[in-house]
Amino acid sequence: LAAVARVPARVWCHAMAGPAVFIAIGAVTIAVTFGGGDLVRWGPVGVDEGSASRALLVVSRALAATSATVLLAATTPMVDLLAGLRRAWVPEVAVDVAAVTYRMIFALLDAASAIRAAQAGRLGYASGRAARRSVGQLCAAVLVAAWDKARRLEDGLAGRGGVAAVPLVPARAVSTPFVLAAGALVVGLAGLSLRAGLS
Repeated sequence: LAAVARVPARVWCHAMAGPAVFIAIGAVTIAVTFGGGDLVRWGPVGVDEGSASRALLVVSRALAATSATVLLAATTPMVDLLAGLRRAWVPEVAVDVAAVTYRMIFALLDAASAIRAAQAGRLGYASGRAARRSVGQLCAAVLVAAWDKARRLEDGLAGRGGVAAVPLVPARAVSTPFVLAAGALVVGLAGLSLRAGLS
């Protein structure tokens, strides 16, 4: 990530922090078993060698998959991803849903940021009681804004006959050596994984 794709390590760490928490919680629930405790034991629960190895396997696979997703998100614009999905014959409805969801996320984040700034300017977070009231009003306002934007977007798409909201990018040349190398890498990793699983 850092050397080849030139993704800053700080950006990668920030992107991985949230998923890593969920992965760690899942690993704990796998490692801790009732009645076990070959390695560590706390009363009726403990960690044995089998559960620890399963938890380590889940953590390694989850971190690898999440890292690949972060690499894709950090190096490929969303418009290119949507265009690639269309070229891969993904159903148009699924691509449209992904495009609308992507646009709505940033629209709602902007609306929430503007509303919160206005509330802070009126001392809406000066005390705990005021902050709780302001957060409730913020959630309600964002919900109403999301409903209104979704309705207007649906009307606009219906007026265009369901044409996608995100324009297609021009077709780009495909690097055949890169595709072959990537395919060989995936096949090689799959072969190593199968061989390790059978041994």
